Amino acid sequence: MKSLKRAPVGSRRVVAAVLAATAALGGGAATAVAAPADSSHGVRTDAVAALPGTDHDDNDDALIKNAEVDIKQAAETAEKSVAGTVTAADLDGSPDKPVWKVDVTDSRGIEHEVTVDAIDGKVTATRTDKDQDPDDRSADAALAKSARTDLAEAVGAALAEVDGTATSADLGNDHGTTPAWHIDITNPKNKNKDHEVTVDATTGKVTATRVDEDSDHDSND
Repeated sequence: MKSLKRAPVGSRRVVAAVLAATAALGGGAATAVAAPADSSHGVRTDAVAALPGTDHDDNDDALIKNAEVDIKQAAETAEKSVAGTVTAADLDGSPDKPVWKVDVTDSRGIEHEVTVDAIDGKVTATRTDKDQDPDDRSADAALAKSARTDLAEAVGAALAEVDGTATSADLGNDHGTTPAWHIDITNPKNKNKDHEVTVDATTGKVTATRVDEDSDHDSND
């Protein structure tokens, strides 16, 4: 998918937290630098110059802990709000106000971003991408139609492979041909707590599991 992509769990939230903390301390500079998008399936990472005492992983763990609505429930709610196929979902917001950002692609290939409160499960906002290129719409519509395995089924397959909490899911084309779901799973209790699981969107089977190397490095420090 080529539009409405967001940073992974907590990245935008941490930028806001850094700026807020700086203001509260009465000075100092905080800088956030956006990195290029990951061409594999549209997810970007943000590099943040955090203040002393700021722990990104702890913030993410608190965000996950406080989210009472899981990714499958959020996707179901979004599809009831906007007719179409869920093609992506990400846990976002802050620990005290977690939300799910869910992308729904309609039959014309138009993407709608639905914000679902991760505590009470209610839709709080809907945004339509009006600037989508016609070619992108056609490709997105074809991709959504080609996925015989929906988000809920893909997440179920991923969690059967790796124990934890699914924090994001994204439908894309592996190697430009095969539709596949990329599921991010986090489990603070595991040494290698962050995993990305790839699920074939045609067969519903797990085809790859990758440990987040950055997470592995942090756990060994």
